[in-house]
Amino acid sequence: MQPLLINSRILVVDDITKNLQVVGTVLRNQGYKVMAAASGAEALKCVRAQLPDLILLDLMMPEMDGLEVCRRLKADPATSQIPVVFLTASNEMEHLVQGFEVGAVDYVTKPFNPPELLARVRTHLELKHARERLREMNDEKNEFMGIAAHDLRNPLGAITGYAEILIEEMESLRPSVPEPGARAVREAGECAGRIRETSRRMAEMVQNLLDANRIERGEMQLNLAPTDIGSALNSVVETQRAHATAKQQTIHLESESTPVLVLVDPSVTVQIVENLVSNAVKYSPPGKDIFVRLKKHVQGVRVEVQDQGPGLSAEDQKKLFGKFARLSAKPTGGEHSTGLGLSIVKKMVEAMNGKVWCESELDRGATFIVEFTKT
Repeated sequence: MQPLLINSRILVVDDITKNLQVVGTVLRNQGYKVMAAASGAEALKCVRAQLPDLILLDLMMPEMDGLEVCRRLKADPATSQIPVVFLTASNEMEHLVQGFEVGAVDYVTKPFNPPELLARVRTHLELKHARERLREMNDEKNEFMGIAAHDLRNPLGAITGYAEILIEEMESLRPSVPEPGARAVREAGECAGRIRETSRRMAEMVQNLLDANRIERGEMQLNLAPTDIGSALNSVVETQRAHATAKQQTIHLESESTPVLVLVDPSVTVQIVENLVSNAVKYSPPGKDIFVRLKKHVQGVRVEVQDQGPGLSAEDQKKLFGKFARLSAKPTGGEHSTGLGLSIVKKMVEAMNGKVWCESELDRGATFIVEFTKT
């Protein structure tokens, strides 16, 4: 047995003393540390004093049965992750469905079969330790990504700034430099432009990583306030018009003439809509129309962003809001995509008690819909 499992602490709960003795002996002979409780109330007291790694819980007990004990354990964040295995007599099998509904992971029937009992105990301890290790690795990954992304942002900003200075210098030199020097100046300016665009794309990727890391760590702070959603849409559309015009696209805004107030974080909402509209521009062919609509309905408001792009297959729609999703549809103007944007959008929308989904058919465009509750 793994050394880690030998040191595991198991709480055995049963109102029959003989059962406590039998199970305790079987477990101690395998090197486990055993805690014992003869009632539901005593079990909860033991757990508060020292957290076990696993609980073997009698299903039927007087005063407080195993179902109620399990329900209370799962309702408490401090004990909700402890695996609970029910101890049940064969004539109590009908209660097991309720046991799984309140959070149990398995059961062992009485009278006990020691090899079966030990196998189930070992399996659920291994699963628990594996989950804990995965959580630790995920935390370490998130911390590393946060540090790396944060440390990259300032140098990328500097690169972008220097590239812009070079572009301005080359532009000012071009009229006064004769050929073939003018050609060299022009090429240098073009290289500086490519450096600027590449650094901007990298900065966008870094920001996406920072946003994803912040959301996963539960560090996204929302400042909810009554916000005129129409004004936010107008701001985003005006920002995106230049990009659309460069691709001979037209953005149409259909909004309300009077303010429509929604309880959201204003800056986060702008980021959400900006992502959806920029995606519509990115994936629509040149010369197409993009429609941004604000619609009121009984429960709240809907923001719709409709494009005339290639649409999405059923397979693409299944993974659309996943992290680092790679879809068959590609940007139509050589734009860059990190595959993080829509997963961040979904988490941000849901953090503000909203919903987001996509309606699309292949070769018939896509419509992204965000729904918020009105104030």
